[in-house]
Amino acid sequence: MSSPIHTVSAIFYVRSATEKDLQQLSEVLTSSFYPPLGWRRWVYPVLRFGIYEDLKQRVQAKQHHYRCLAAIAPHSANQPHPVIGTLEISCRRYGLWAFKQTEQLYISNLAVREDCRRQGVARKLLTVAEQQALNWGFREMYLHVMANNHRARQLYQHMGYQIQQVEPTLLSLVSVQPQRLLLKKVLSTASPASPIFSPSPEIMPR
Repeated sequence: MSSPIHTVSAIFYVRSATEKDLQQLSEVLTSSFYPPLGWRRWVYPVLRFGIYEDLKQRVQAKQHHYRCLAAIAPHSANQPHPVIGTLEISCRRYGLWAFKQTEQLYISNLAVREDCRRQGVARKLLTVAEQQALNWGFREMYLHVMANNHRARQLYQHMGYQIQQVEPTLLSLVSVQPQRLLLKKVLSTASPASPIFSPSPEIMPR
């Protein structure tokens, strides 16, 4: 059970996730994407275990241009340095034709603990991810969002992400599932670095 954190806006920080964070990271991801409501309560442990194993493989692989970021809240009586949010950065290929595809940085699995939302955690994770992209020499970032996720779309729009492509699926064509949107942001090298909330470094080495 996560301990409540009521105000974290001015004191959390972002760093690279480590294997020691995997349990907390998998809990944040599972509770965000598969809340344990109704029948999901019975399969929740299985879902969390699957997410844990998948994430562990990605973190241990240490692939080039991959980062799992963790937003860390201050030490609490119940839990030292609790993880309150996360996202992943990785390289993916985009382009209509295989021979013209280029590698671009892609953001995935952005999640924030329910009791810590709407306090700037997601915005901070995105800002640090963009700074890391610039450090790597990339000038564009991509991510997907479901068309009906209005709160996330509002955040991304405010952060400068624009719709690059609407991606209908078989389920969306029969109105079973909303369309998926590919968003893109052109990064500005003139953007000032975001303030550091903790002595821990926010931007990882190349």
